[in-house]
Amino acid sequence: MSQEDFRTWFRTGSRLPLAVRGHSFSLSKDGLVTVDGGKFVYEEALQLVMMLTSRNPFSQINATMVIWERNGNLRLVVIALAVILAAAVLVIARR
Repeated sequence: MSQEDFRTWFRTGSRLPLAVRGHSFSLSKDGLVTVDGGKFVYEEALQLVMMLTSRNPFSQINATMVIWERNGNLRLVVIALAVILAAAVLVIARR
């Protein structure tokens, strides 16, 4: 997947989803790009494609975090980690 492939996919207005490194890109009726349920404008989606196809693993992780933040999954991950941390503190404090 290259940037030019993404641009071509966007320009054609294809209703078929585009898969990039395990993430599903699709066009919504209002002209936004939906990535795993989160809505992005074209420039943001292009930036995500560049980050996901980068050879830098930190860039790929950062793109995944941006997608998770936009579609609400990051909030659930943070809450789950907070609950686990609180449980660990309680277990240690009771000893």
